[in-house]
Amino acid sequence: MPHKLTVSTGLAAAAIALLALTGCAGPAEEPTDETSSSAEAEAPETETEEAPAGDQSVADACMILQTEMTELSSSLNEASTELSEAMTSGDTAAAEALVAETSTKIDEIAGQITNADVSAAFESYSTAWGEFETIFGEIAAAAESQDTEALNEASAGFQETTTGLIDASSEISTACAG
Repeated sequence: MPHKLTVSTGLAAAAIALLALTGCAGPAEEPTDETSSSAEAEAPETETEEAPAGDQSVADACMILQTEMTELSSSLNEASTELSEAMTSGDTAAAEALVAETSTKIDEIAGQITNADVSAAFESYSTAWGEFETIFGEIAAAAESQDTEALNEASAGFQETTTGLIDASSEISTACAG
């Protein structure tokens, strides 16, 4: 049935969006000796080596994102076979529960990011995920009730929300490349 394919596709898109984000923090890795030396040479002597309490560097924020989003993506990947089987049997509740759990985890991750630039970029991602969760819920409800008209309406917004997740992932990449 087409509704099973649509919900399965939605879950796959969610996993892809998370996977896209796991690579976003790559450019903000620990500085090499070369970049550390040049940064230290350019720093005024009045600066301390540690950032004031509450300040989070872009590199630290991006490292947290990379670690947390990789774990989240792994969890989604581990559940994908089970969810695929559930979707084939028409169990949309399991997929909706996974999307809701992912939303909760994204909120938890957002609380760990205090760097203003990275936080703003991740907030865009969090908002895009919320929109995805809403559309996913509409698709699942329409599939569950076998309401073809509602399914078509909900599916119309699906591409937009998926694009929003990808665009937000790019914002994080840009902030982390900073």
